[in-house]
Amino acid sequence: MAKFYIWNFKVGSKTHDGWAYGPNSAGGISLQWDFKNETGKTIKYATFWFVPYNRVGDIQCCSISKESEDGVTYTGPLDHGGIHRGALWENAWYNHSISDVKLTKIYVVYMDGTDELLSASDVSFSVPEGVSANGCYVATAVYGSYDCPQVWTLRRFRDNTLAGTWYGRAFIKTYYTISPTLVKWFGQTNWFKKLWKKRLDRMVSNLQSAGVESSPYQDKTW
Repeated sequence: MAKFYIWNFKVGSKTHDGWAYGPNSAGGISLQWDFKNETGKTIKYATFWFVPYNRVGDIQCCSISKESEDGVTYTGPLDHGGIHRGALWENAWYNHSISDVKLTKIYVVYMDGTDELLSASDVSFSVPEGVSANGCYVATAVYGSYDCPQVWTLRRFRDNTLAGTWYGRAFIKTYYTISPTLVKWFGQTNWFKKLWKKRLDRMVSNLQSAGVESSPYQDKTW
């Protein structure tokens, strides 16, 4: 039984308007992924370790640090069953040859003081049952990324304002019922993006004027 679920895994580079596959101009490779905690405990820290590869399957190393396997630490708390979206490790390695990475292990420290070293066999690289593959479907389709200033603003408003009322939660539930299908059918069309962009731009501007931040944001579990 999987103790972690990992999905929406990306290998590439952050740009000013979204995500690009492949290294940036300096050779920096970044990683992004969503994950769910199924360990049965509340996570305090989780360090994800990866090894990079080139297109022919040979292990690569960072041209600066000369390290191959390396890790990044997520700081909780994250309850059992909790989901964290948009984990980001920017410029994990600098190497123009890197095209893929593989997870090797996850070292987990729990809030109860215990720890555990999980192998890749403890991880399911799939979307867990009952969980949507993405969030903020329409905004992500319009702006091209789940992690950009406009979507960070909307996600804050969703978690800190809408989710605090019964009618807000009803709207969220309805949105996540309808929007995946709309985006699946029309999300790549120009007319759909143009239709929503003016509305979303206006909403984001109003929210930012009201004090909702546009800095990087980690979703709440609700």
